[in-house]
Amino acid sequence: MPMSSSILRTAIGGAFFTLVASQSLVHILTQVQAKTAPYRPQAEYAAPMRAYAPVAPATPNAVIGEAIIPADRLGQYSANVEIEGQRVRMLVDTGASTVVLSYEDAAAIGCLPAPADFKYPAQTANGVAHMARVKLREARLGQVALRDVDAYVAERGALGASLLGMTFLSRLSRIEAGNGKLVLRQ
Repeated sequence: MPMSSSILRTAIGGAFFTLVASQSLVHILTQVQAKTAPYRPQAEYAAPMRAYAPVAPATPNAVIGEAIIPADRLGQYSANVEIEGQRVRMLVDTGASTVVLSYEDAAAIGCLPAPADFKYPAQTANGVAHMARVKLREARLGQVALRDVDAYVAERGALGASLLGMTFLSRLSRIEAGNGKLVLRQ
């Protein structure tokens, strides 16, 4: 009897091993097929793009890269950001929920809303100011470029400096501050 019990255990163990090994092989083959299958764009990329955004459908950002901004003597980070092809000096502000252009900077780059559009109240360091909502076609900082960035324009005299806020920063993959510099990665 002990001999037949040993044979039975060996047979059951072998059957179990065969079952597990075959399931593992099926899983491995499924993974290999998934990785080698031809790329099929999602339905959202199949829709036609707007005329003003000549970007390949699979890459919503024009350039994938990084920008390094040195801290100034006060420990703040400010940089020249290219907006609609024009250079604007902006203060990087993680406390600002949106990108905000001063009235003067918006006028300099030709992005001035109509007076009736300044209907959104916002608390600034100088008190309550009215803002106009805009969408920037492109904002570029170093090798980081984003399209369709939500922003506001502050009314005349309400803002001393334009702010690079979270509607830009939250779309980045990484923000690192240290050693006297700020590194932004797309």
